[in-house]
Amino acid sequence: MKTERLRTIQQPSNVERLLAAYITRGNVLPQDSYPVRDLTAIPSALRQTALQAVSQGRVWACWAYGVQHWIFTAEMSLALSRERKAPVLHVNRYNDDGELTEAGSWLMDPNGQWRQCAD
Repeated sequence: MKTERLRTIQQPSNVERLLAAYITRGNVLPQDSYPVRDLTAIPSALRQTALQAVSQGRVWACWAYGVQHWIFTAEMSLALSRERKAPVLHVNRYNDDGELTEAGSWLMDPNGQWRQCAD
């Protein structure tokens, strides 16, 4: 992919949309999970994770299912996106306690399915 196009895609609003697509289409949460957009409504450990992500230039999304919450942080990898000629997200997932439970780079294939990339 061309650097100019990648830089446009890398804008926070575009990365947020890609992260939302990963969460909703990637089968990573229970089916009836829902987004929590109010930072004050999420557990304090996750709030700290969100604030730290923003300070590092990453985006975040919090989702809940009943009393359980998850927070995802993401950034686009320019190098992997260039290599694979499609946007690649580096995604971290944290549990209620703010512990990192999963990390990886993900790419949406031409069929709209997310697959993990080898870094």
